[in-house]
Amino acid sequence: MKPLLTFLWPEAVAPAIEEVRFSYRFCRRMSEQLCEEADLRLLWVDYSGDPTLGAILPQIDTDMVLIVTEPEIVLSPSAVRCMIRCLENGYAASGPVYNQTISPSYQTAALPVPYVDVETYLEVAEAMAEREDTYIPVGSLDPACVLYRHESLREMPVGCHLSKIAQSITALKIGEVAVAKGALVHYGFRNDFERGDLVQLVPEGVKRVLDIGCAMGGYGKRLKELRPEIFLIGVEQNPLLAQSADPYYDKVIRCPVEEADLTGNFDLVNCGDILEHLQDPWGMLNRIHSLLRDEGFLVASVPNVGYWSIVRNLMRGAFQYIPSGLLCATHLRWFTESSIRKALEKAGFSIEIFQREQIPPTPQGQAFIRDICAAGYGDEKSLRTNGFVIRAVKKPTDHCPAI
Repeated sequence: MKPLLTFLWPEAVAPAIEEVRFSYRFCRRMSEQLCEEADLRLLWVDYSGDPTLGAILPQIDTDMVLIVTEPEIVLSPSAVRCMIRCLENGYAASGPVYNQTISPSYQTAALPVPYVDVETYLEVAEAMAEREDTYIPVGSLDPACVLYRHESLREMPVGCHLSKIAQSITALKIGEVAVAKGALVHYGFRNDFERGDLVQLVPEGVKRVLDIGCAMGGYGKRLKELRPEIFLIGVEQNPLLAQSADPYYDKVIRCPVEEADLTGNFDLVNCGDILEHLQDPWGMLNRIHSLLRDEGFLVASVPNVGYWSIVRNLMRGAFQYIPSGLLCATHLRWFTESSIRKALEKAGFSIEIFQREQIPPTPQGQAFIRDICAAGYGDEKSLRTNGFVIRAVKKPTDHCPAI
């Protein structure tokens, strides 16, 4: 049977960031797998660089062509079907909505509930496809992912590059384009979060801060905006991320934190989603204790392995690593509330603030939590908690347990 549409996917070289390299492979593999499992008749064509239509069109023998220009997207079958229906309603091109996008804003999805992994993404995508199967005519589309009529592409200049098609198709008045409001496509895995949740836990009077794993410097950017008097040192092993962080820190040390030459007397050490990436987070807590002044602060965020989506998948015999989030591919260690409390206590800290982050469950998640708790097998508080945000105080040395 002839394929229904052709997928053009970019063979891009990932930057030297481990999570991004994993993401490029993951997104391509997962998108193809999901569409094949849904029995969509697709022909996948990988392309390099930014080729012209003249170079690509001879490879296409389908009525529709989906052109992807950003390698960090995941396509759901329901999103593809929504965009197909949009073209069947007479539009020359159709774009999806995204969980995040720089522009245009009308392609940002109004998610009914958040999602945290592939399974919950598919659940949310299917719900949106059923609820919002409408098409909104627009003046332009984000070129990251667009479905075109083959005949519309043939009306365009053969010298037009793939990255320019989305803006050219309307400029040349080849046909109307629309956003399929029910077509949810996942887009991007970020490293630039400002972490306002951690910044707000920096007490008054703090003057020297160490930020472990500062990534692109989002935490430092936000902290310096609010507290410019603070002397801020970051540690980041990836040189590309460290370069982005440089403008927001007084100093960025470029090496693994385990190898960083650090001296003590910090007022506060920040560990935003870092401990789970370390080979020996317990040893790192001991070292942080030694770097703090007496009654200094540790602020940390840690994901909870007891969250409902992880527990449900384990009960199904599944464990799907993803580029970032609860099941990030670079996580080495896992914590629950009791285990992180014990680790902090053993390292000589007294917990001052303990917050439970609770991303609302999807409808299927709500049912799972209800059923497993009713059967006596689940702790509802843990199942609803995706992570912990903690502020702990260094105990005086003579009160610390022996190591």
